[in-house]
Amino acid sequence: MPTLQEEQLARIEENRAKARERLAVRAEAKAKEAANKDAEAVKAGSSGMEQNVRDASKKRPYDSIKPAKKFTNYIEYDFSKIKDSKGGFMPDDDTSRLPNGMTLEEWKQKQQRIVIEPQRAINPEDNPKCFECQSFDIDFEFFKVFRCTVCRACKAKFPEKYSLLTKTECREDYLLTDPELRDKELMPHLERPNPHKTTYNNMMLYLRYQVEEFAFKKWGGEEGLDNEFERRVSLRKEKKDRKFADKLKQMRKRTRTETWNKRLDRVEHRHNWGPEARLADKGIAIRKCTECGMETEEIIF
Repeated sequence: MPTLQEEQLARIEENRAKARERLAVRAEAKAKEAANKDAEAVKAGSSGMEQNVRDASKKRPYDSIKPAKKFTNYIEYDFSKIKDSKGGFMPDDDTSRLPNGMTLEEWKQKQQRIVIEPQRAINPEDNPKCFECQSFDIDFEFFKVFRCTVCRACKAKFPEKYSLLTKTECREDYLLTDPELRDKELMPHLERPNPHKTTYNNMMLYLRYQVEEFAFKKWGGEEGLDNEFERRVSLRKEKKDRKFADKLKQMRKRTRTETWNKRLDRVEHRHNWGPEARLADKGIAIRKCTECGMETEEIIF
């Protein structure tokens, strides 16, 4: 028995020595691997600084390092490929969204509603003049849209000629149709944003004297326009009266039918006559219903 215990102790000590050797070999291998990785990282960093350019296609030395799970839900942006979108506004160099045939400057002028006045000719006789006061300071917006040469002072001085009318006023007061008002060659108009709601169609404005000229030509003068207006008013009144008469007729017919149906629904009444009262001097006998109170007079011969 003592010999067996000594053999066991010797074997245990031998196994411990072998385990210490294996641990030492593993630690030495790990130290060499870590030293190699650090050397490669230092080499890669120094080469990147020398070239001053980082190649994104190559594997980085720290790609093997993974973040914790709670930090994996993020987006990595490549700022070298991001383009400044000007916060949603149109950049100066972006013309892809402009209407066909329009430059960026023209689009900006249309948005700001700036009317560029043309350069005046050297000869005063070649410049357009105001139709009322012969002034050179004409309203170029009216000249461009309505082909009307009038200055701003005369435009405010003569509102009966140069005021603007809406499409509804032209249609109701001057009896013009939508196709006529939409034709820019026939009836030039100025477009403005709708004051009631921005999502509605643009408001169309017309020059008063042009609308009157076209309406008088269409209806044969001012008297013809008045006669046509009165004719349409009378037609509307007749149509309204006829509609009212038809409704009244239907209501009377409906009432008569309901009355007749009520009469049909009633139970037939039979009179219960009471005792007759005779007037001997007149030769008349009077009878009265005890239920409905109806009286009859009969002649006695």
